[in-house]
Amino acid sequence: MWRNRNVWIILSGEMIAGLGLWTGIIGNLEFLQEKVPSDFVKALILSIGLLAGIIAGPLAGRIIDQSKKKTILIVAGFGRLFSVVFMLLAISTGSVWWMVAFIITIQLSATFYFPALQSTIPLIVKDDDLLTMNGMHMNVATIARVAGTALAGVMLVYWSLASLYWVSMLAYALLLGFTMFLRIDEEKKGRGENGQKRKGEDL
Repeated sequence: MWRNRNVWIILSGEMIAGLGLWTGIIGNLEFLQEKVPSDFVKALILSIGLLAGIIAGPLAGRIIDQSKKKTILIVAGFGRLFSVVFMLLAISTGSVWWMVAFIITIQLSATFYFPALQSTIPLIVKDDDLLTMNGMHMNVATIARVAGTALAGVMLVYWSLASLYWVSMLAYALLLGFTMFLRIDEEKKGRGENGQKRKGEDL
């Protein structure tokens, strides 16, 4: 399994996306701390993204099931890159509404990206390695959550808030580049005993 480059791309993608997501959450809180005095309003603003994700979830599931997973990952990657522009506008103008646009677009991108990423796992590893891969995937997601919040806190001490999002944009661009190197056989999860490649073999 560890010789399969798709495995490393998927795990790297989970790490980078998780780091970007959680550093963004800390950055959002820092921005709101400066612009919105009411904690209740802050909570409402942050919940808008979750609501957008919940509404789009069923549609995202249908689209992911009917579309090529790599295509979904790439489109979601571009959407994530585009969303960071909204936050940079929010910081430069001091407008909370640009931040709302950022929260919605980044959450919609995540609503498509993470389920598509999860659904690629059975397509890139053998059945015997599926449990191990799922466990590693969950561990990487947990590490990204912890590291992302810690990294954002350190960056905010020494750098400006805008710098945090520029770094996030660079990371997302790197992730998009990794995603384009994915090679997934989505026509068949497995093939017969005629000597052709089976699911999970290194492509």
